Amino acid sequence: RGRALTAIIPVRGGSKRLPGKNTRKLGKYSLLERAIKLAQGCDRVDRILVSTDDPAMYDCAQAYGVAAPTMRPAELAADGATTVAVVEHLIGQAAIADGYVLLLQATSPLRTMADLNDLLDRFESDLQADAIVSLCDHTGAHPEKLQKIVDGHVVSYLGVDSHRPEQSLPRAYALNGAFYLVDRDTFLHEKSFIPARTIGYHMPTERSVNLDT
Repeated sequence: RGRALTAIIPVRGGSKRLPGKNTRKLGKYSLLERAIKLAQGCDRVDRILVSTDDPAMYDCAQAYGVAAPTMRPAELAADGATTVAVVEHLIGQAAIADGYVLLLQATSPLRTMADLNDLLDRFESDLQADAIVSLCDHTGAHPEKLQKIVDGHVVSYLGVDSHRPEQSLPRAYALNGAFYLVDRDTFLHEKSFIPARTIGYHMPTERSVNLDT
């Protein structure tokens, strides 16, 4: 679309479910390095920034020439800190003035360069879209079948008729965490990676693995 594309890779050092996950290797490279190399291998990415609170990962990012201007502030590395807040801070800190932001989470190591290029092609072909996000098929119970307990009674989680035949329900997708691409100004205005005019990029389940445990 003729505007700059900045890839942002947020990595935190304090994972509790899988300690040190972003520095663990899958094959030859760590999860962080895989994300960096994916961005570096795409000729449509103009700038890459790694945001981290971890000295070892900051050193790694510096070695690849993609470190944020400084390490992430402690308040943006706590469990309650959101990725939206981290990226919003980095946009100001690194003076990302225009264009698009591509969020690459290190925990999706099986996405491919073909996936990234296909996603960019899809986004470039829809001039009305402000964002695109990667999805995979939802494989569990359909959301309209889910229940919750309120005051001891079972009620529909979504407040819908849970008895509708499965075949009549709309196809359900899950965010797989591999790619979030959004217009920089729209992101700052809506504080979301999935603003109103977001389109989807479907990925197969086998490349949608998200390493959290």
